[in-house]
Amino acid sequence: MLFLTNLTQTEMKTIFKVLILILSLNLNAQNCKCENELSFVINYYEENLPGFIDNVNSKNLNSYKKFKNDLLSQTKSYCNKETDCFKILLRYVEFFKDNHSSIYQNSLYIDDTKKEDVEKFINSSIFKEREIIDFKKLPQNRNENIENIYETDDGIYKVAVLKNKNINRDYVGIILESKTTLWKKGQVKFELKKVGKNTYDMLLYMKNHSIKYYKNVKLKDGILNDSWYNITLNNKKSYNLISERNLIFKGLDNQTNYIYIPTFNVNWFEKISEFYNNNDSLIQSKPYLIIDVRNNGGGSDACVEPLLKYIYTKPFYGDNVDVYSTKENLRKSIEWYEQNRNDTINFDKTFFKEITDEIESMKSVPNKTFITRSKGEQIKLDTILKKPSKIAIITNKHCASSCETLLFWAIESDKTIIVGENSGGYVGYGEISEVKTPNFNFALGCTMTRYNKQRELEVIGISPKYYLTNDKDWVEQTIELLKKE
Repeated sequence: MLFLTNLTQTEMKTIFKVLILILSLNLNAQNCKCENELSFVINYYEENLPGFIDNVNSKNLNSYKKFKNDLLSQTKSYCNKETDCFKILLRYVEFFKDNHSSIYQNSLYIDDTKKEDVEKFINSSIFKEREIIDFKKLPQNRNENIENIYETDDGIYKVAVLKNKNINRDYVGIILESKTTLWKKGQVKFELKKVGKNTYDMLLYMKNHSIKYYKNVKLKDGILNDSWYNITLNNKKSYNLISERNLIFKGLDNQTNYIYIPTFNVNWFEKISEFYNNNDSLIQSKPYLIIDVRNNGGGSDACVEPLLKYIYTKPFYGDNVDVYSTKENLRKSIEWYEQNRNDTINFDKTFFKEITDEIESMKSVPNKTFITRSKGEQIKLDTILKKPSKIAIITNKHCASSCETLLFWAIESDKTIIVGENSGGYVGYGEISEVKTPNFNFALGCTMTRYNKQRELEVIGISPKYYLTNDKDWVEQTIELLKKE
């Protein structure tokens, strides 16, 4: 108990000033939105992320504690600054080598053909707070030097990349010209942090100025991240990318068929199943088959399984899969089941039985316990198809998750080659769900499952047998390789 009866008036005033200061500091701490955001994310991952125990152990526990405390201290400088706060949260989330688990900023649609929408956006804090860098000297264009002038293939943006270091970056891309009124000269369009030779992590500000994060962006042959081209290049095209969004089947010649599958999204299950059934006899009519899964971000293995019969040549084993049972993960599993239990088009009774059995298993074990979903059972088919006899799968860095399941199966096949570039590396953890952060309403992704062997390739991705070049169309290169095999 504090006794103030014998204090002088001056001493009383001093004590009250100190009390007011302490109260003010506590109030500011409680009202720091960014600090609250990071505290929420830290707690959520420490309680629910299966990769937490893989990335934090007795050897690095002290450095991890220092890392998160340093970030918490930094948040106090950006209490109400959404974009700067997002960068801090992103650094924490990316500490864990789990590609599925990430964080996303809100995306606001702005129609830049409508004058009133543009004026409203230009007068908003998002636009006014966008960093502007005043520079007087443009970089000299030199091949494979990051400090150059680049433009997009559609000519909407032209930027100068210059050295400009802070905790998040080593270089910035500054707007020189923009065909959209949502950007103006001098604003920072992207930030680059060097992580290796001609390799960078990129923070790209989208058309609406929200942030998109790209990991391990490459500068190769004057092309940065497959979409920013050195202005001296004559051919502004990245052949590893594909703009198609529909299922495609076509015969390329009298020996070769081609299929393109843009997604394995579970909501496409009926559409994809019909596609496979309609083209099955045609696929089996020719010796060569190209399966193109560039830009396929995955979805459900159920949408991948019908492709197995074409590439299968011998029995092999799947990976061990564990589910991380926490109170929150259990809640999410029950919620998903309740929302989808009546969807008899995309899910059958057997699948729902497996889900409900797993939920009961999660209920029966202590909090923060792994339960087994799969013990790496043998995968064996009764038939090996004669045709197609040679198969090539075209992949790129945007092939992820269930798309990479197809690649793991292809590795086990004696008649299948993988061509293109390394896949995305979304293979060690899965079963992602999202929660919203309490203040800025960021979408926080968190996985629930963990794979045993595949974790070695998380972030790295699956390597192709043949890396394709940017000299000509990737399908043309694949045909040549397929017929040489």
